[in-house]
Amino acid sequence: MRHFNAPELLRTYFRRSFMLTLCIAALLAVSLPLLRHAQAIAEYKHDSLEIANKFLARELNFDVSEMLTRKNEPLIQRINVFMEYSNLVEFRIWNRSATLVYSFTTPQLIGQTFQDDHELMETMGTGQPSTEIGAADKLENQVLRGHGTLLEMYVPVFSSGRIVGAVELYRKVPPLNIASTQNLVYALAALLLPLLLHVFFYGQFKLASLKLVHSGVQLQQAYTSLAKTSLDSIRSMVKALETRDSVTQEHSEQVVALAVLLGRQLRLSPEDMARLVIGAYLHDVGKIGVPDSILLKHGPLTTEERRIMETHVTKGREIVQEVEFLCLGVDVVQYHHERWDGTGYAQGLAGEAIPVTARIFALVDVFDALMSKRPYKEAFSFKESRDIIRQGSGSHFDPKVAEAFLALGERELIELRSEVQRQGIHNLVREATSAIFDTPIGSSILGSCRLKDL
Repeated sequence: MRHFNAPELLRTYFRRSFMLTLCIAALLAVSLPLLRHAQAIAEYKHDSLEIANKFLARELNFDVSEMLTRKNEPLIQRINVFMEYSNLVEFRIWNRSATLVYSFTTPQLIGQTFQDDHELMETMGTGQPSTEIGAADKLENQVLRGHGTLLEMYVPVFSSGRIVGAVELYRKVPPLNIASTQNLVYALAALLLPLLLHVFFYGQFKLASLKLVHSGVQLQQAYTSLAKTSLDSIRSMVKALETRDSVTQEHSEQVVALAVLLGRQLRLSPEDMARLVIGAYLHDVGKIGVPDSILLKHGPLTTEERRIMETHVTKGREIVQEVEFLCLGVDVVQYHHERWDGTGYAQGLAGEAIPVTARIFALVDVFDALMSKRPYKEAFSFKESRDIIRQGSGSHFDPKVAEAFLALGERELIELRSEVQRQGIHNLVREATSAIFDTPIGSSILGSCRLKDL
């Protein structure tokens, strides 16, 4: 019987889920410090802008154009103090026409106009401050490039409710320090949390999977037991049917054993072997609907009696096709009287249109009848029976099946018949139908055996 491999299932789950968890943990360990730094920069921009607004609202309460005509020494001193304590690297004042009127680091540019400064013009046009982080790559910022990445701010200057200019400020941006204590704590937490969760959920999965596997094994065992019981029931039912006709008693076991031997010779798949065995057992089950006056008649049958006798394949199909386990044998039951040349009954199928299990059993059934004594004939010898099979190749029988059968020796077949008579075929049948017992519940071997509409 096929068992669920619980240890392998758990190992596969642990290996794959651990690698996935490790990837997620590594991604978080890298991402969290970066996200934290991005958040800190956003807060830094907000705080910087707030500081600048407070300073400008308090200090720049006059027309900035005056800075070109006279120096405002008190303002310049306060700007110097502001620059020292606010981590700024540049402080510029522009008038409404985009002319520079004050610069902390580049006084040589005072008096020049820069109307191509997009951010400056936008701030004075909208009256809204703007911030941007980047390198100081403008022409007028050459002296600032040594500071690297800077926070650039433009703040409008109002006087009497109207925009009279703008202030441009540059402030150093705090660098990202991956090795800082805080970032290391974030990275460690990002690594440990997913791994701890993985350990917890793996434990829960292990308990659940073991219960599920255990339940599956128990269900499979019950299924196998039921299949074996069903097989034994078939054997008992066939034995009971054979008591109606003492002439053909033991016929079912003989043909089943011979069918197994020929099926192995043809290297039949395990699934088809199971279908062949079940069908061999049940091939004449439809005769239960044939009157005794016809079934037990010693003389030749009339045309009408022959017609009634031939209905046993249809009756047999009706009996087995609606029962899941029995329907494995439906092909043999319905088609074992078809002939390779299409002259058989009941469908008149020919060639490979006849299911392979029915083609095999057709030969087996005829051979056993030839080798057996009947009220209307004596048993044929092995040579005579073999010659009849050879003559029927290509007309009655599938040539490939006949060839495989003719490759079997007399000693092999006689020993098989003797073994069946001596100890039965219980073990042989169990081995031949292993596909039923080894196949998981819900597999196609049973699910696909329903008879197709004809």
